[in-house]
Order: sequence, then C-alpha cells, then structure tokens
Amino acid sequence: MRKLGICLFAMALGACSFVTIADRYGNEYGDWYNPGANFTWQLGVCDRQMDAQNVPPMSRKAAMRCCMRDHGVPVDDAQGCSA
Repeated sequence: MRKLGICLFAMALGACSFVTIADRYGNEYGDWYNPGANFTWQLGVCDRQMDAQNVPPMSRKAAMRCCMRDHGVPVDDAQGCSA
C-alpha cells in the first residue's frame, strides 16, 4: 500500500510538468486551469523580443515575465511591470 502511495505522489509531481512551461530565465507559466502548453507562441515571441531589444542579463527575468503578461499570459507576480 505504501508503494502505491509513493507511486501516486510521483505521478502527481510529474503531472505538474505537463501543465507548466518555463523560460530560460527561471519563470514558470501555466496552472491546472491555464496549461502552459497554451502559451508556447507567447514564449517564442518574448524570447525573440529579449534578444532583439538587448535587454541586460540582470533584467531579463523580470522583462520576460512582463512580456508574457503583456501577451495575455496570467502571471502570479506582475509587480514592476508598466501598465
């Protein structure tokens, strides 16, 4: 019975990776109600935008999160993003 519980727990953790996507700066997008796979085009657009605008490396994590928010992706912490 204990092995079944461990297996179910591992499957639940693995399922989380199916509902979220991450950018190369450490931000994660998506949840159970808004699967991250729905945001792949926004991720591509914002990745290209970070490179095209030459955003400084220290600012890229926040800039990427704000870019994703600007393209309609729900983000948990939108502080510091201009409206």
